[in-house]
Amino acid sequence: MMPKREKTEYTIQAVMNALELLEQFKGDVNELGVTELSKRLSLHKNNVFRLLATLEAKGYIEQNKLNENYRLGVKCLELG
Repeated sequence: MMPKREKTEYTIQAVMNALELLEQFKGDVNELGVTELSKRLSLHKNNVFRLLATLEAKGYIEQNKLNENYRLGVKCLELG
């Protein structure tokens, strides 16, 4: 019989990155820009932008049009 695989072997990296991105907005952090998120997550700016665009399309993130930073969207409140 084959040894049982750890659940961590089944994780999807893109989903992990998206969740880690969302977790950057905890505490007193209201808004963050692409550059800051890129540094915090050690991801290329293009990858961060695409994650943000995907989360924004589903309502989990929204962009402040005045300064172009991002913040949690209404969907996060609905889940909470």
